[in-house]
Amino acid sequence: MKAISSQPQAGYDLIKDIEKKTDGKWVPSKGMIYPLLDEMEERELITIQEIGERSKKIYTITEKGLEELRKVKEKHKEIEKRLEIFRRLFFGTFLPPDELELAELLHTLRKKAIESPDRERTKKLLQKVVEELS
Repeated sequence: MKAISSQPQAGYDLIKDIEKKTDGKWVPSKGMIYPLLDEMEERELITIQEIGERSKKIYTITEKGLEELRKVKEKHKEIEKRLEIFRRLFFGTFLPPDELELAELLHTLRKKAIESPDRERTKKLLQKVVEELS
C-alpha cells in the first residue's frame, strides 16, 4: 500500500518496485501480487481503474487504505521502540568499545536523518560525510 500511497500504479510497476528495492533478490510473481491487490480492493483499501485498450489496471489507495497505512506505521514505531532494548544489548555484548561508540553514533545519525524535516539538506550532508570517509 505504501508504494501506491504516493501515486497510482499498475501491478507490473509494483513488482518492479519491489525488485528494485531488494536489489533483484526478490521478485514477487504475478500470482502473489494480483490476488493480494484483489483482496485489498475487497477490503476497500484500494480502488482499481482500467485504462487503455488492453484494460491495464491502475491501483489507487483509498482514505480507508491511508488510515490502515497510518496504523501500520504506528505499530512499526512501537515495535522499533521495543527492539531498541535488544539493539543496545546486542551491541554492548558483541562489539568492542571503539566499535560500540561508532555503532551508537551511526544509530543516532540514522534516527536524526529519518526525523529530519529537510530531506534534501539531510541527503546532501550525508553525501558529504560519505565522500569525506571515502
